[in-house]
Amino acid sequence: MNHLRYNWQGHILRLPITLMISAVCSFGGFFSSTAAQEKLASETRVSDRNMEKVAARIYRDALKFYNERAYWKAAREFIILLDYYPSFSQADGVLCNLGECLYSMDMFKSSHKMFRFLVTKFPQSEYVAQGLHGLQRIQYQAENYPESIKVYNAILSTYPGSKVEDGVHYFAGMAYFHEHDYDNTIAVLEKVGSRSEFYDYSLYTIGLSHLKKKASTTPCRLCVS
Repeated sequence: MNHLRYNWQGHILRLPITLMISAVCSFGGFFSSTAAQEKLASETRVSDRNMEKVAARIYRDALKFYNERAYWKAAREFIILLDYYPSFSQADGVLCNLGECLYSMDMFKSSHKMFRFLVTKFPQSEYVAQGLHGLQRIQYQAENYPESIKVYNAILSTYPGSKVEDGVHYFAGMAYFHEHDYDNTIAVLEKVGSRSEFYDYSLYTIGLSHLKKKASTTPCRLCVS
């Protein structure tokens, strides 16, 4: 495969977090200032240490909502954290999980902003590989397959063996498939682990790729008769 270097850093976003979040969600009602006040108004005079404890509790609640697939509720809690306590020690995890929530709700442009902010603001974070994988998936959903493959190569070169590796291979293989590059489709999808949620469909696509390769090299009977 031709490994291309994907410049995912770009320009670091300089907007305050409240303005950046407001730009993410343009429709009314997504941000509940009332809910935020109910969560944190009573804590405005506490010390930073206590504020960290409050934020950690809200973060746990948000993760619980996320794991229950209550993405709307989870996103609301993550936004409260970013808006009211941007210095939270796990802000990178908040950004990553908010990006995943927005992605799961098909809000791809907003999700893209969260993942891009994560990888530029926290380049040393343990969540960067997942953030890049989010960008890879979003480019795939936008049918921008060459760009999705660039992100794939960046992840492989910088974060080999990451916990999102199976998904990274799967979306890259599917991008190659849509580009009619069946050799790379097969080579990449064969790397998906047998215990992965993507394994069965990877096998199906590998088989389909072999058929398409065979069809492209088999002379038409009518043409040779």
